[in-house]
Amino acid sequence: MSGQGTIQDGRTFVVNATIYADGTASGQAVLINRNFSGDKGTGPYTAHIDISCANRQGNQIFFGGETTRTNDSGLVDAAYFSVTDDGKSDYISRVFFFDDDPNTTGDPALCLGYRAGDFPQEEVIRGNINAH
Repeated sequence: MSGQGTIQDGRTFVVNATIYADGTASGQAVLINRNFSGDKGTGPYTAHIDISCANRQGNQIFFGGETTRTNDSGLVDAAYFSVTDDGKSDYISRVFFFDDDPNTTGDPALCLGYRAGDFPQEEVIRGNINAH
């Protein structure tokens, strides 16, 4: 699965992942939100995620992974998001983090429990998601 693009509010993303039949995955995602700068005040919010879980539900794929780099110290935990490739239009959700407690760490494999409708998605206005 690969994809890159922009949604209406200017957030951008790049995702590349190999999805395995057992629900594991390997890959990377870079998500950029130009609407805020994170707590370090160093440009747009950026998250780099090492993807380790994937859950395909029809044409929607849920991903889980660990945040490996970010410019917001409050957003370092397991991260989850979804993409949809419906042939004509593509969609991506916002990133959801395990919780707001810095003393706990979530499990990326929780992505296996997500189902269609769990994450609101927004249309990709520029770019493409190819869920092959």
